[in-house]
Amino acid sequence: MSLTRPKHNPLYVADIFHIILDFLSEPFTGYDNDSDIIRIRIPREEGRRALAALAQTCRMFSQPSLNCLWRKLDSLTRLLRCVFTKEEVIGIARTGKLRSPSLAEWRIIKRYSHRIQELEIWDDESIFLLEFSGFVLPNLRVLSWTLTHDPESVAFIRPLLGPTLVAFNLSLNMETFDDEESDADEVELRPFLETLPSICPGLKVVSFDVHRSQSGVEKIIPLLSQAVCSFDKLDRLAIRSPIDGVTLRHLIASPHFTQLLLSARQSQIEELSLPRSDTPFPDAKKISLFGLNLSSITGLLRSEGQIFSSTEFHLDIPPTSQLTLSFLTALASRPRRSSLQSIILDRARANSHAWPREPPDEFLDDHYVLSCDTLQPLIFFRELRELSIDLKNPISLNDEELVGLAHGWPMLRFLRFVSGNGLSTKHLTLRGLILLVAACPQLQRVDLCVDARDIPTCGVGMDVRSTTIKELNFPGSPINNPRLVAKFLSKHFPSIVLLLGPPYKWEPYAEEWVQVRDNVWLIKKDIIMPSNVT
Repeated sequence: MSLTRPKHNPLYVADIFHIILDFLSEPFTGYDNDSDIIRIRIPREEGRRALAALAQTCRMFSQPSLNCLWRKLDSLTRLLRCVFTKEEVIGIARTGKLRSPSLAEWRIIKRYSHRIQELEIWDDESIFLLEFSGFVLPNLRVLSWTLTHDPESVAFIRPLLGPTLVAFNLSLNMETFDDEESDADEVELRPFLETLPSICPGLKVVSFDVHRSQSGVEKIIPLLSQAVCSFDKLDRLAIRSPIDGVTLRHLIASPHFTQLLLSARQSQIEELSLPRSDTPFPDAKKISLFGLNLSSITGLLRSEGQIFSSTEFHLDIPPTSQLTLSFLTALASRPRRSSLQSIILDRARANSHAWPREPPDEFLDDHYVLSCDTLQPLIFFRELRELSIDLKNPISLNDEELVGLAHGWPMLRFLRFVSGNGLSTKHLTLRGLILLVAACPQLQRVDLCVDARDIPTCGVGMDVRSTTIKELNFPGSPINNPRLVAKFLSKHFPSIVLLLGPPYKWEPYAEEWVQVRDNVWLIKKDIIMPSNVT
């Protein structure tokens, strides 16, 4: 960009202009609790409109703005609409056919296609790649492909694969297929997975996300296991499907991965029988494990040689309080106290492919209560930015105990403590929420079960007003007066943009929390004044 323009206009300064473009290219900002190692996040719609306007302003702004506008696409539809009508694009999914573009239309496509660096595509629209036999994206670096019903479309995606690709995600969402169809798509996928490492030798990030029946998962285990061992330069790997034991041992012991997301079976970890002298995940900074129990995970932790920045564990059964204490104590070894920034303990969901067992109700007795003493080792992680515990275990904390723990997390931005049975005998209140925010001034989102029936009006710390809190979530929280709670939350958290209660309409107090949300919105829009709320 030329800097010979009049200096009084800041847009003529290249660095300032590119800062503006980067801001307009930013996706929706908000807490994103997502462990995906590959996720394409396109700019917000208002940002896209601003970039399009800049691209049409003058030649000086055109090329940089177009590059930002087309860098990330979550669909091929935007590119298709440059040369085809809306009706023609809709017809692709219905008929699977597309007319060949003219030479003039090809020039338009090529004008934009070389700018695309990240692309998300579904098999419904990949048919167009077959029609455009000469279509390529010469600068494509990140590709996310979702295969839902047509395994033969693996042939369509090949034009997008090449040496420029550094990140690839394959999602197989075929839960409704029967065994015969599973055999058919295995035939299609095998040669594709076998040749992927040679076609894309520069891949450093790979993700396989499999949603299929149990029999379908069993058939694809050998394919995925063979594929992940064939890549030479992988730095980050995510596999949301079981793999064979040999491959699992190889991945756990490999020093090449900085980020690993693995789904495993409990029996596989038990069969590994790793000696204490071996260090699993030796160079990994981020690890995510699905489908194990906390005892097995504790057995993979070492006091030396593991310096994680993020840990995420999805458990197949609720842990006892003693087992949770042992795990947190092992996790809080001295080298990790200053490195860990994210800790997530969650229950394994139905689509995690670990076939989680639903524990009987008698499991959740006093031996499973997560008390302040159980959670005490968490106080050592002073660099924590994210802490999430969402298990079926009851959580027993009062306001003072939570704040006592929170004083150890001055950098915390997201906190989630969700109890499996709602409120315990010892529980949190709205007063504790205010004291928590005072102890963690950088908090942006809080998910807590609180007793919102009593609203504090005065007392120590009740003058806190946080503009950093953007999102609040109160699952399983009882409430009496939605209007007064809305007034309270609006006063202390004026910047809130998302307020949630129980997720399902049939849950107790779900309707009352919807009223809270609506009243908060009315107060923010000055439709009703807080002084008029009673």
